Formats: sequence, structure tokens, C-alpha cells
Amino acid sequence: MVDLLRGVAVGELGRHELQERRVARAGSPDSASSGGPTGSPLAGRQVGQPSEGDVRTGSHVDLPRQDERSSVAGDRSATGSHADMGSRADPPSSGGFSVPHAPAAPDVPTRRTRSQPGISKPQIRTDGTVRYDKLKPRFGGLITTGEPHNLQEALNDTNWKRAMNDEYDALIKNKTWHLVPPIKNKNIIDCRWVYRIKRKADGQIDRYKARLVAKGFKQRYGIDYEDTFSPVVKAATIRLVLSVAVSNGWSLRQLDVQNAFLHGVLEEEVYMKQPPGYEVKDKYHYVCKLDKALYGLKQAPRAWYSRLSDKLQKLGFRPSQADTSLLFYKKGKIIIFMLVYVDDIIVASSSQDAVSALLEYLKRDFALKDLGDLHYFLGIEVKKVTDGIVLSQEKYVSDILKRSGMMSCKVSDMPLSTTEKLSKEEGEPLGAEAATNYRSVVGALQYLTLTRPDICFPVNKVCQFLHAPTLQHWTAVKRILRYLIGTMSTGLKF
Repeated sequence: MVDLLRGVAVGELGRHELQERRVARAGSPDSASSGGPTGSPLAGRQVGQPSEGDVRTGSHVDLPRQDERSSVAGDRSATGSHADMGSRADPPSSGGFSVPHAPAAPDVPTRRTRSQPGISKPQIRTDGTVRYDKLKPRFGGLITTGEPHNLQEALNDTNWKRAMNDEYDALIKNKTWHLVPPIKNKNIIDCRWVYRIKRKADGQIDRYKARLVAKGFKQRYGIDYEDTFSPVVKAATIRLVLSVAVSNGWSLRQLDVQNAFLHGVLEEEVYMKQPPGYEVKDKYHYVCKLDKALYGLKQAPRAWYSRLSDKLQKLGFRPSQADTSLLFYKKGKIIIFMLVYVDDIIVASSSQDAVSALLEYLKRDFALKDLGDLHYFLGIEVKKVTDGIVLSQEKYVSDILKRSGMMSCKVSDMPLSTTEKLSKEEGEPLGAEAATNYRSVVGALQYLTLTRPDICFPVNKVCQFLHAPTLQHWTAVKRILRYLIGTMSTGLKF
């Protein structure tokens, strides 16, 4: 920048000196007897000598001949040049004015970013977003969900400490393991605590749940486990049983088995480290030899279902051939249907007394909790009306919309366009993160079809492009979400 200003100053000085010499030459007698006609713009100018206008603009009208270029170049090299952003004038030499050359490009400073010298400026968000590391010291790690992220946070909270104590006492009472000295050449798996807040249908906190989970991914097939399959009830079976129960005026009860997987008996030898925070002081180096199943083990679901199924079959129940998670009992006028989904059970019966007797019998072997009339099952809200029941997933829809950021979008009247056809060739492919979000939202919509047959067809269409979603497919998914905003309370009536 300094060089540029210096060039401008020198150029201005040269122009003033040149103007003074021109005025002096015009007043001398030699100027009147020059070769050109009087008044002509080229009068008194030698070949290669610029006119007044040429001096201002830095350009020539007459160029020197071939034999004069060498002398002109010599004059130019002798006199030098000063740039003024396209306005240049060289001082005259003894043989006339030299040919001005093209202006030199100004020196542009090299651009330098803040990251090169290591300067960083924190981003200031204006949309209300708060960084995680700013919240953690303030709220002690209980962020968003209110669930602790490590053992120390849970031990410092009275609610979670109480939940852990209840879980540990239940494991000891159930005789899940016994301590043995470590055995060589035996696979010893680890365990950890998992924390969840159980909420009601309206979102309020129901209870704090702490669960000890074994790290079953360290098990070895054929040594620590074999069969792992455990059947779960189908959605179509749930709708069918509920329809039969409502049509006949039967009672619908909901049961919950506490620590369901702990009731399964293991057939393999499985060794596990002691629970973190509950190690026995005088047997700190001992390990747990599992006698019963534990959450996280690969064979735990199979062991639990086998024991429950054997117990019910001894009472006269029989598994359905179409869905093994449906067990039914029929004797005289008494009919009982039992739907099993891991530890959640629905009982539909034609006799209230028969259900009460069944519960008393099962409580002898299992920690069974009677939740009363069916009201909330697997994210499905069951509401009683005068002439039946209504199944809806309003809270589930609300969670999907909040997770995808579509809660305040414009409502759509139709879940799918009648003119647009989805194709795998059209649209810009989504990035890796956007594609993962696409699959997550579509998977959630699939479960929503359990009570929303009106979106079965559009959800089926967007499911066909899970392998390679594009922007066009994501637009179709957002249209389904905008349709759900206006139909959140819609459901099935039986």
C-alpha cells in the first residue's frame, strides 16, 4: 500500500513538470516553425512523441518504427517508470518522449485467515441452542433426559441410588448368582448399570429404573450361549385379540413382570464380574457365577420365555400355531387369551374370577405387578369410550415430530401426492448423516402404522428407498409428517 501511494505521488509530480515544459515550448520561436500545420493536434510533434491527451491517458497515437524501437526502449530503461493505476507519464528524454509501458499490477497483500496463526473465535448461536459442555457443569450431567451418564453421577443422586439398591436387592433375593474364586481359562464377562426414566402416557415421571446389564457381546457361541431366539407378539395378533374382547364384552387386564429376564434358568456356565459399586469387600477379587439369566445375556430372552411358557402350559394353556406369543386357555365357558411381549402381558378373559386366580398362581414364581385395566401398552394408548375402545399413539407421534423438528410446520391434507411418483433415479442423494436420519424417521413411521392404517401406503412407498434415499424421498417423508400434525389423535376404534 505504501508503494502504491508513493507511485501516485511521483506520477502527479511528473505531470506538473511535463505541463510546465509544454507551456515553455509553446512560447518559443521554434514551436511555430515545426513540421505540422498550425492548429493541428499533431503539430510540432515528432514521431513517437505523445500528444497532451496521450500523456494524460498514458497511450500513443503514433508508434515508433522498427529501427526506432531499440532507442525508445533504451530511453525507457534509462528514465524508469512510476505506476499510477493505469495513469502513467514518463519524463521526456533528449530525443523526445519515450513510449510508456503497461502499468504494473499493484502489490496485493496475501490473505491470512485466523486459523493459520491459531486464532479461534467461539461461535455465538442466536437460535437458542446451548452447548453441551456449558450445561454439564451446571446441571451435573442430568441433561435433556434427566438420566445419569456414569456411575458416579447416579451414586450422588438419591433417586437413582434408591433405584440401584432396589435392583441389587432383587437380584440377591432371586439368587441370580453366587460368588466363586476366579477360574483360569474361563471367559469372564463384564457388566454395567443402565438408567432409564419410565414415563406415563402424559409424559409425567412414573418411576426411576436402574438395571444391571451384562455385556453379552463378549460371550462366545457354543461356550457361553447357544439358542437366543425369543418370540414376540405380532401387531396383527394384538388387534385381533382386542377386537374379539371388545365384541364379547370381556375384561382387559395389563400385567408387568418385574425383572422378567432374571427368572430364566441358565443351562450354560456363565461368569461375570461383580456389579460396579456393590463389590463385596472381603471377596473383592471373586466373580459371579450366574445361576439365572440377566439382562444383556444373549440367551436371556429365550430362557425367560421358556420358563413362562412351561409354567402356563402346566396350567392348561396352549401356544397358538400362528403366533407362539399368544397363549390361550379354554375350559367350559371360561376363555383366556394371554399376549406376551417380553415382560409386558395383556390378559383378555371372559371371567374376572378366572383372571384373579391366574394372577395369584403366577405371583408365586414371578414378581408380577397388576397394572389394572389396559390403558398403555408398547407406546399404544387405550382409551375407553361408550361403545368400545380407541387405540391411538398421540404421544408417539408427538415424539417423532419433535425429534425431526417438524412440530410447527404447515399441516398437509394428504400424506402423499397423487401426481408425484417416487423413483430411485430422481433427486439428489442424501449425505451419510441425512440418510441415517431418513431411515430413523421412516422406521418410527412403520411402528406408527399399527394404529394408523391411513398412512400404510405412503409409509410403504418411502420404505422402498431406505438403501439410497434422495432429497425427493425425504420431501415425501416430510409430507407424511405434516399430515400427522393435523391428525395426531386419530386412531383405531374397536
